[in-house]
Amino acid sequence: MSTSGSGQIGRASCYRLHNGATALAAALSILGSGGPAAAAKIVTIEIGTQHYTTAYGINADGSITGGYDNPTLGFVRAADGTVTTFNPTGSKETYGMGINRKGVITGYWWDGGAGITHGFLRTAGGNIKTFDPEGSAYTWPLRINDAGTIAGEYEDSNYVWHGFVRSADGTITAFDPDGSTGTQSYAINAAGAICGFYTDANDAYHGFVRAPDGTITTFQVSGMDTVPSGINDSGTVTGGYGDLKGVHGHGFVRTSDGTITSFDAADNVSTLPQVVNDKGMIAGGYIDSRGYRHGFVRSANGKITSFDPPKSTETQVWDINDGGAIMGWYWPGLKGRATRGFVRTP
Repeated sequence: MSTSGSGQIGRASCYRLHNGATALAAALSILGSGGPAAAAKIVTIEIGTQHYTTAYGINADGSITGGYDNPTLGFVRAADGTVTTFNPTGSKETYGMGINRKGVITGYWWDGGAGITHGFLRTAGGNIKTFDPEGSAYTWPLRINDAGTIAGEYEDSNYVWHGFVRSADGTITAFDPDGSTGTQSYAINAAGAICGFYTDANDAYHGFVRAPDGTITTFQVSGMDTVPSGINDSGTVTGGYGDLKGVHGHGFVRTSDGTITSFDAADNVSTLPQVVNDKGMIAGGYIDSRGYRHGFVRSANGKITSFDPPKSTETQVWDINDGGAIMGWYWPGLKGRATRGFVRTP
């Protein structure tokens, strides 16, 4: 598994699937179309000298975390634009993935010598602690809630993926839904509920919600491959579903009582939401008929607005906060593969 440069961009631009497949972004791919929002403002984030910035997490006050340059260092960008960089001891590449209201960051770093990745927790004061679930060869923490509980996934020595949750006291619990041949967890809410997906023996994709007590509820949308990717504090889940071997995917929103609503940005586009905030706003992306990726935001009443940073040829949405600020990264122009971060505020 590669976590270097373009390998990380590949992971962030799609969901990692069973056996390393990346069919979901290409097949279900991501959402949009609705017309530009005149009041919204998009700010480009460029850190370092190599024109490579990827942003992955935003908290309530607008602080953003991600990675920059190649080899990659971690960063946190305050709402006023002040940037602080960091790197765990021994890291060859570092990616901040999630940040909570207290400014605590989780993510992963790559040990170039051993060729494995480790999880980390960085306090607001800058102290960094490395951690791994028992038996992990590759550890990918993705999100952290305000209580300091972390959700993520790891690969064992047999190349099988499992979900994990790390409590604030450092206790790590691995989990898999019954029948799973590979589990990936993507998001966690304030109560500690986690959503994600798993594959079964037939290589079908199922969504799950894991309650704080460890109870796991599984589901599929319309009996099709289902990949949840975001959960809010009311237990509403969003994600994508469809035939992963086909062409078009669709978005869905699932309320805590199990009610599911499907949606698409437009006809003949592939739709895949990424995140949902506590106001019910959903952000994600879509791939148009020419194969270009765009961002979108769906309001609680179902209105969809598409957007792109200036000169973007591929826009990857990664997170949204309760104020409606959306962030991620994009490729500016067709030449080269440099990336820029962005934040879009209403």
